[in-house]
Amino acid sequence: MTAESQRPVINVHKTGLDYFFEWGALLLIISMWIYAGCHYPQLPNTIPVHYGASGYADGFGSKTTLFILPGIVTAINILLRLVNRFPHKFNYLTNITPENAEMHYRKSMRLLRYLQFFISLLFSYIVFKEVNDASSQYSKLDVWFMFVFFPGLLIPTVYTIYTSLTSNKSKQKK
Repeated sequence: MTAESQRPVINVHKTGLDYFFEWGALLLIISMWIYAGCHYPQLPNTIPVHYGASGYADGFGSKTTLFILPGIVTAINILLRLVNRFPHKFNYLTNITPENAEMHYRKSMRLLRYLQFFISLLFSYIVFKEVNDASSQYSKLDVWFMFVFFPGLLIPTVYTIYTSLTSNKSKQKK
């Protein structure tokens, strides 16, 4: 019998922050589809589809490619919502017991909800940027984008792992 099969299956109730991340991601996705659909008829046949390290557009494609990013982020969100229903199946760095299951499940589920929201926010920005650049002069991708993107994904993940590991150690000492 594996450790995963011995984990308790419990219902972890959502908090206000969990609802914010879920509904925020959903609203961003809907807004992205609407924004892309509303601007599509006015776009030129060729739009920027890739930005290089310099921040300038270095790849161009058909205006129909504008719908690829909303499609990808929609698929990511559906997948993360489905996966989030089974926190007892996740991989954990610590042993899950009935006493600590809710805490670890909540942390990992919240991280997935945060990632849904943050990825939706980033993709929304890129779609906005593509439409804006295609509608006017091609401009440089904002420098702050990379300084927000990587830490925005990395810091919450590292924090969740760290707090999960340290909370188990502090409980073992008691």
